[in-house]
Amino acid sequence: MRFGVVLFDDVSRKIAKGRERSSKEGWASIDGAPSRRITDISELESNAKWLTNLGYEDFFGNLLGRNPNLYPSYFLRTDLKAIADDVGANLENLAADKSAQALSTVFNRVMYLAMRVPGVQLESSSEKTLADILSGRVKNKYRLPDELNEAMKHAYQTTTQCMQRFPKDWKSVTLRVPRYQHAIDILETAVPSEYRWVYLYHARMPADATARLDWCIANPLPVLANVIVKPQRGEFSTVISYGSGVNVERTWVSQIELLWLSQFCDVEVVGAFVCEAGYEQQKELESFPDLGEFSHSAYSLGLLAESYWVSMANPRTTQLNQKLFPPRAIWYRSLDRFSMFLKAVNLHSAGFHIVGYGVGSIWLNYPIGATDDLIEAAGEFDLDVPVSKFAELRTEKRLEADE
Repeated sequence: MRFGVVLFDDVSRKIAKGRERSSKEGWASIDGAPSRRITDISELESNAKWLTNLGYEDFFGNLLGRNPNLYPSYFLRTDLKAIADDVGANLENLAADKSAQALSTVFNRVMYLAMRVPGVQLESSSEKTLADILSGRVKNKYRLPDELNEAMKHAYQTTTQCMQRFPKDWKSVTLRVPRYQHAIDILETAVPSEYRWVYLYHARMPADATARLDWCIANPLPVLANVIVKPQRGEFSTVISYGSGVNVERTWVSQIELLWLSQFCDVEVVGAFVCEAGYEQQKELESFPDLGEFSHSAYSLGLLAESYWVSMANPRTTQLNQKLFPPRAIWYRSLDRFSMFLKAVNLHSAGFHIVGYGVGSIWLNYPIGATDDLIEAAGEFDLDVPVSKFAELRTEKRLEADE
């Protein structure tokens, strides 16, 4: 199987907002070969999978969702434009044909590594994200009890959005922890079993509110707590931003998040589910991809590793389109956001405006001319900076010299 990238002109040229981007003319590169011009998707090889630069609305608006060989820009979870920024292949630095060739090389490497994961079936899959394809490897037919699944649903959160204003002329950037190591850190964490969960009412727990909170945090068994959270005033209140970034009200939290929140908020526990089966390691970790000594430096492997752990931290969808929230998904997401919160508060203290965090990333804004400070802070806190920011830094240095 072959893999290529298509950069359609309408997206590359950033046409007026509100207009549908056309899936006609553009540059196409397959397996990292030099790009060629196309005038229609019918010119693309049928024996290849193609990653496009079309977002959700434009991809499905052009009816490309009906073609199993075409993928939207978010197929690798990190958007294609963000990948271009990461590797220095963005259109501000490269011509469109060269950008398509570089991105095709990255996509090719990611997909060939994905094909080495046991159980992955690219040929017959119609899924439009790599994480969904990886999820299809494991068939879990166990259904959580409805009341437990509902509690897990109200504990599930992928990213935290910080509610604060920032100057309109500030620049934006996404900083990331190294993807491969972050995936290992997440997946090596023991998570609760799906079996033998018992609900404890308020009356069956310590009567004192502080003792009840401490009991949940210190319990050697996994605890999912029903909570009322009141944020305290403080320097980090806008970064905590409890409950921001979800579509359902947050009323339940994992033990991990309970420990974290209790340091900065007034938390009252009103009930809890306890897993009497305890913790367990995930067997899927045995098939986690690696490249030996090069694993931590391989960008393509990092993209695959991110989709791999996200596939295990997503809810499962039944044939009736119902969502089931396995306990591991809540624990993995809590650990991910907690680790990102620790990085975010450091950046917040350094004067950057935090927009949000989660899935190994921090989104922030910074003043014009402060790219050097951004890169220095990212290095101090072990965060990766997009290569495109180094090009911006060179421009800033030249402008400073001209002055």
